[in-house]
Amino acid sequence: MSDKPLVILGSSRSNGDTRHAVDLAMAGHEFELVDLLNYNFTFYDYEYRNRKDDFQAIVPKMLGAEKIIFATPVYWYAMSAPLKIFIDRFSDLVRVEKNQGRQLEGKKTFLISSGTDDNLPQGFEIPFQRTSEYLDMDYQGAVYLYSGGDNNLRQKSAQKIGVEFTKLLNN
Repeated sequence: MSDKPLVILGSSRSNGDTRHAVDLAMAGHEFELVDLLNYNFTFYDYEYRNRKDDFQAIVPKMLGAEKIIFATPVYWYAMSAPLKIFIDRFSDLVRVEKNQGRQLEGKKTFLISSGTDDNLPQGFEIPFQRTSEYLDMDYQGAVYLYSGGDNNLRQKSAQKIGVEFTKLLNN
């Protein structure tokens, strides 16, 4: 089991605001990054015709990490499509690859997000909390990077995200 947290980046831009949020939050911490844009996987399929896509290439990385960090921009008050598709595929881990799904138990999960609202929208964390609960993982909380047009707020947000996330990681 790796002490290095696994960051799963679910943004449509590999080097956008969410990646910047990850870099700020993880400053001083080693981590492994999975950029979902570098993988070819599809939506959940009840007939499992997509079992040979890249989803299964990511699963061992999750199983090998004690801490899993989901990173996503806020798109229309919800997680990004790449991350939503990825999380939907967790259904594979409870229906087909049940042994893998059981191995997620006890892992700590976190959320790093970015967006143009002053704060993380109300209810945004719920899918991460409930997914973690369902899989017997331990959701630790979220940090948010404001990336809107108010430069003062951008600067304040950037300054505090690393401190806040270090507190979460060290719980």
